[in-house]
Amino acid sequence: MKANLDFHLNKQKAITAELAGFNGRSGFLSFARLIFFVGAAALIIWGCVSSIMVPVICGILLFAAFLMLCLIHGKVLARVEYLNELDKVNSSYMARIKGDFNELRNIAVKDQKRAEDIGLAKNRLYGKDFEEAEHDYCCDLDLFGKKSLFSLFNVSETSFGRKRFAQSLLEPHVSDISRDELKAKQEAVAELCSKPDVLMDYQATARCGRMTKDPKALLDFAVSGSKTKTAANIAGILGCVIWLVVPLAYIFFPDYAPASIIGCLLVNLVIWMAGHALNDTYIKACEGMPSQVATILKLYTILEKAGYENKLIKSLIGGNVKEEGAFESLKSLEGILKVALLRSQPLFALIFNVIVPLDYLISFLLGNWAVKYGKNLPSQIDDLAELEALMCAAQTGLVLPDSTFPEFVDSDDANENAYFEGTDLAHPLIERESVVSNSVTVNSDIAIITGSNMSGKTTLIRTVGVCTILALTGGLVPATGLKLGRMRVMSSMRIVDSLEENMSTFKAELIRISGIVNAAGNDKPLLFLIDEIFRGTNSDDRTEGALTVLKKLSKPCICGLMTTHDYALIDKTEEGFGNIRYYHFSESYTDTGISFDYKLTSGISRQSNAKYLMKLVGIE
Repeated sequence: MKANLDFHLNKQKAITAELAGFNGRSGFLSFARLIFFVGAAALIIWGCVSSIMVPVICGILLFAAFLMLCLIHGKVLARVEYLNELDKVNSSYMARIKGDFNELRNIAVKDQKRAEDIGLAKNRLYGKDFEEAEHDYCCDLDLFGKKSLFSLFNVSETSFGRKRFAQSLLEPHVSDISRDELKAKQEAVAELCSKPDVLMDYQATARCGRMTKDPKALLDFAVSGSKTKTAANIAGILGCVIWLVVPLAYIFFPDYAPASIIGCLLVNLVIWMAGHALNDTYIKACEGMPSQVATILKLYTILEKAGYENKLIKSLIGGNVKEEGAFESLKSLEGILKVALLRSQPLFALIFNVIVPLDYLISFLLGNWAVKYGKNLPSQIDDLAELEALMCAAQTGLVLPDSTFPEFVDSDDANENAYFEGTDLAHPLIERESVVSNSVTVNSDIAIITGSNMSGKTTLIRTVGVCTILALTGGLVPATGLKLGRMRVMSSMRIVDSLEENMSTFKAELIRISGIVNAAGNDKPLLFLIDEIFRGTNSDDRTEGALTVLKKLSKPCICGLMTTHDYALIDKTEEGFGNIRYYHFSESYTDTGISFDYKLTSGISRQSNAKYLMKLVGIE
């Protein structure tokens, strides 16, 4: 599968043209609103001053037209906002296709003025809040950060979808996903890739709904909500029934009829004030919910209208969402929240509640909703999060020059799953014009990779790790072919010391390596990636320590890649290890500099360019 830049260029033209039309319409409506409002006010004032009813009536009609224009203008402004967000989404796709991480950042912070908002926008893009320093491979494989897998592939704009995608990158080291699950995910991703318009519509709609915060109020109430108490129901009914006094007063005591109206208002005021303790939980639950509920409902509607045929996608949406499940639940809740909006302002809350017991009605409806639908909502949101993670997994096929679905070993045997065979593997974070693809195979064995500084060793083992993680999310990988087992991935690459924990670089590396060795004792499929093992100690200890590690990792259920400059280690592994393969990178020298082809080949390289590089920087 290949990225389609032309699709997004054409999309950009269409969005620009539609935006121009709606912006023009918005300008006209804004001017018309002003004219109608001024005209209505002038006519009403003139009619009142001159005691002529015709101008007053005309003014009222103009004011009604003004309100209608406000509604129309509101819809136009909503469309303009959507198109602006869609334009950002489309521009982000083009930046991803080009591998332009600076442009991705610029789009993310566009229209943000405050430093705090700019920082939050960058954090949402980079996903640094999900980074785990002690994770098996998180920091080594650039999962999060400015130039990371997360910033390149995350298209989820909801807090829960964003979190789920991060988990899908982090959890292959602990999950035991089955081949059937992976196959189902791949089939779902394939259909998602076939409808990029739907993914962009979904993303732009979520952006308009400001879904960056967890729907905590909604979920908390859904789980813990219950029906209103009997006392509250009786008080609410009393607040309605009390108004029967008014017509009875007009019939039997007409002189006291006006006083009966005031009396009913006062009774309802007392009922409202007394009901704060009964209704407070329900009324507070409404705060912040309307926008999120409306947006989630729109997202479900987009998915339903897309007409997906894939079984997994349909199950995550909830089957026929117009008849059951999430759609029905959220539609019902949206109606209740619209009623709740009537009391959003304190003055309106007072006015409505002294007329009818509005708070009691809202509480009653919310309580019934929570009992009927609430327990299902967390799982429905969870399904939506899973679907968004699959949308992110589809990005490999939508933004990279070449990608394919990997094939998984058709066996549950641990030894057979210690397998990785990649053809034309490319690292997705390297500039498109300079990335070099390589092919590598490890099959229950260990690949030791040699070569000079900067020749491509570390990049290769990162590429293998990244492709494995992407494969285990159910998505595509940047390669022309990949067959692999379902393996735990562990790495030791970026090792840093810690002054706070009084830990040297060597000790930090020992801890990482010991974690890999301990995992090897579980006799489960393992792929390890080790860069320049024990670089923090002397040559003799490094060689002997590395040999010990290689012996412990020489098991049929383990495969891995290790880079090294330690040629003494190479000499000692050439005999006594039947499970080691040797690969290397080469370079060439000229009078003007050094040249790398970054192509992996079989065999051992004993070249060193350290002295040459030192000379280039003036150290002789």
